[in-house]
Amino acid sequence: MNNVLEFDSVFMINGRLAIKLQTLAKLLKYSDVYLLQLVKSLAKKGIKIGFKWKRNWYIFLPKTPINKLIQNKNNVNINGGDSRGSATTPSGNIINDDWNNAIDELPSGITDTLQKTNFSISTINNQLVISTGFINLLSSTVDPKKVSLQFPLSQASFKSTTDYKYGYYIYYREDRMSTFDPGDAGTLKSTQLPAALFEICRALDAAENTRNGANPGLTPRRNISTTVSFDTGTIAVAATIPVTPSIGAGGLIQLTASDYLGAPYSNFTNGGGDLASDTLPEALLEMANLLAAAEKAVTPAENQPNNVQVQFDLETGSATISANMPFTTAAATNGDVTVHAIDYL
Repeated sequence: MNNVLEFDSVFMINGRLAIKLQTLAKLLKYSDVYLLQLVKSLAKKGIKIGFKWKRNWYIFLPKTPINKLIQNKNNVNINGGDSRGSATTPSGNIINDDWNNAIDELPSGITDTLQKTNFSISTINNQLVISTGFINLLSSTVDPKKVSLQFPLSQASFKSTTDYKYGYYIYYREDRMSTFDPGDAGTLKSTQLPAALFEICRALDAAENTRNGANPGLTPRRNISTTVSFDTGTIAVAATIPVTPSIGAGGLIQLTASDYLGAPYSNFTNGGGDLASDTLPEALLEMANLLAAAEKAVTPAENQPNNVQVQFDLETGSATISANMPFTTAAATNGDVTVHAIDYL
């Protein structure tokens, strides 16, 4: 199989081909927010490769394929190709785009990815679509994985991720980092919401193992599963926490996480920070709701990630928590490997 068809619409703007910025971000596996910043930065330097119309940004495609332009620019003996063009946008503005100058200004990570990109425009059922080819992505295994350009970073969407190579690194935007107050001398040390959730998950997972090992005669408690995959670069969490409903003032229904482990295994010290819980199950439920709410606070709405889901079932008296978060690693001088949940907000 040489290629795979992805049905993303291509637009004809006054005789010029253009695609949505979100489509380009999907092809390159970069954040659309990050790419938009680059486009705006280029525009401030007088280099335009796209325009905004209504709610979307569009990127013009040069007559010469972008990857060919980069390859030609790397070889001084070859003409750079035809990268210039002009068109009248739907708003009536005339735009002159120049990909040659844009390539000179783009970060090396972007140009490296663009050089590996191979897609062409096809017509299927009277609709312009993008035909994407295969590229080799660096892998944590011996041989590179062979995947299509549309292979996602994971099932979730990480809006602040700007570049990812399997087994190597993740870049993310510092200015999108969330904040979390762990308190003083409390159980948690993390100062970002995703990292705090991961820290609680690890603590609760360890508490279950300690409780089960100390009580071999009792039914094991396995209400949380936390999986760290170096292959996909994600932390997957699946938890079912028993909850007790109660009716408060004005008919308000309150749900409280039950301590299914008991002291001392579930002990949690909030340290006077953002959390009010005093047990690990309560802390997990409270933290998951905080992170889910933080996701919904991202604007505009179309940029909201959905990496954490919390569902309540009053019939069964349980709360189901699902999470899928990106992480990065570091190696200490003694060889220990640390895992840190990236703040994708």
